[in-house]
Amino acid sequence: MRPRACASAALAITVLAAPAAQQSSRFTLAIARFDGALVPFAAYDHGRWQRAWPAADENVDPTPTLTNMPSVWRERGEDVPRLWHVWPVAGGDRIEARVQRVDVVQAQCLRQVALKTDLPPRKPQSPRVFGVAADGEIPLQPIEAVGTEEPAWRSAERAIAATFDALERTQAAAGEDRLIRESPLLPVHIVSLSREMGARSPMYVVARRAYRTSRYPGQRQCGAVSVLTSWLVRDADTYRLVAPRMFLTDCDEKTARSAWPLAAVHVGDRAFWVLQEHGYESEVYAIEEIGAADTRRLVQRDAGGC
Repeated sequence: MRPRACASAALAITVLAAPAAQQSSRFTLAIARFDGALVPFAAYDHGRWQRAWPAADENVDPTPTLTNMPSVWRERGEDVPRLWHVWPVAGGDRIEARVQRVDVVQAQCLRQVALKTDLPPRKPQSPRVFGVAADGEIPLQPIEAVGTEEPAWRSAERAIAATFDALERTQAAAGEDRLIRESPLLPVHIVSLSREMGARSPMYVVARRAYRTSRYPGQRQCGAVSVLTSWLVRDADTYRLVAPRMFLTDCDEKTARSAWPLAAVHVGDRAFWVLQEHGYESEVYAIEEIGAADTRRLVQRDAGGC
């Protein structure tokens, strides 16, 4: 992917160890930016998720305040929480952040209403966000990258190899784009593979195959690329693909979309993942429920773009 200045994250979030009986049934999640601002995006309330805050370039009041902003708290007749807990991308102890006011910040080429806090601005070390914030005591589970030498990586390679070609053919037959035929075929490479830290959890994978042949006329220097994103769910001692998405694109991968998993949240027997999904010049924040046979996107909101 080549998103411009897109915030991304595979967060190393400290697990908040709280007994299930003490875990809140109402909480809100926010993205913590390097400039010290928080962008709320999803609220959980006794089994139901909803958007918590305006999306990028939405309802940008010339003089926004904590009281005039449309939000989940305004719907409830409550005040915007002033105290938030932030888990940094780089790991370590959580940090308390206190809201000072509402501010308007840049979200790539758009504007975003955000909560300005007392977090000191930090120089970005990468295109990743600073962290994830919550307004309550919630059981956040950290996400880790799976190593190339691990058995889970090799299991993922086998599951992808068994289905990649068929998914390419299906996508081409649907009229998305023409199928590239080359011999010999270049191998499929896993770009990223993520799971909950220390858990036998579902995994999220991004894989790609590059071609020597151009997909579009007049682009001889830009070979075709096929990009696969999917969840991998354990089935006995193997993994199977759940909700795969295949993108037939070119070397710029402008029409492909993939996600960075940020954290996992377990409430009862339900598992939710916090995602930052990005394309070439846009991204969204999302909450995805991961099941054994399918996934459900419960919240999605624009996070910026050009």
